[in-house]
Amino acid sequence: MTTLIHFPVCTRMKHNALKRSRGMMTSLLLSLALFTGTVPTTIHAADQPPLVALASSFRDLWPELSQLYTEQTGQPAPRTSFASSGLLSTQIRHGAPFELYLSADESTVRMLFEAGKTRDTGVLLAHGTLSLIALSAAGESAMQQSPALPLLRDKLEHQQDFKVAIPNPRHAPYGKAAREALQSAGLWPLPSGHLLNAENAAQTFQFALTGAVDYAIVPDTLLHNATPALGTASLPTDSYQPVIHKMVLLESASPEAEQLFNWLQQAPAAAVLARYGLTPAH
Repeated sequence: MTTLIHFPVCTRMKHNALKRSRGMMTSLLLSLALFTGTVPTTIHAADQPPLVALASSFRDLWPELSQLYTEQTGQPAPRTSFASSGLLSTQIRHGAPFELYLSADESTVRMLFEAGKTRDTGVLLAHGTLSLIALSAAGESAMQQSPALPLLRDKLEHQQDFKVAIPNPRHAPYGKAAREALQSAGLWPLPSGHLLNAENAAQTFQFALTGAVDYAIVPDTLLHNATPALGTASLPTDSYQPVIHKMVLLESASPEAEQLFNWLQQAPAAAVLARYGLTPAH
């Protein structure tokens, strides 16, 4: 009697399962690389400076800060990734290979610590503030308002058309603060067609510069190099909760990341932060 052997079928099944498993792993690694812009296996390469996650409100000041760090320490400029604090913290929770995180929202640092992603709860770096900005004639009007937001309320009362951009409050700390300021002025929610949610603070600023909106509420860190045509008016600091910037080392932090972390708490770094509208913690 001939005995039937089913081994080829099992082999094919195992082979297909293995292919699917490898395919899923490849897809996961590719997704992570695209998501973070960095391949995880390179994070501790000897020729790679530390990878830093930065809230977009740091975008304008970081080049000066990074150059000063290199001049004073001889270390190469860190690699960087800019996004809203909420999006960065999501990337970190999903395994993005950052070593140092500079957030504009202390709650994201706390949540990452509770998730076991950071060494501790970090250090307070600085406090940030907000301004209403606009271009040309609208800009001049904005500068003449003190406080600024009554200008928008007056336009609504006279049924004048305008659009204002803010960072998306769902994941941008300065967006949450902007929403609170609008609420304090009795302007939230704005009527349909008057509000544009930007992805982050930097994009909000670009919307104003390109004329995509009439007004924008942005962190003062982005106004250091503003053109004379840009009208600005500070928002009352008691109209929104303080925007607290925290800094924390991730579990994977290298000695180079630790050196940058320590340098950012020293007087030269604090002086740069102050020039860009941040109130240093020390």
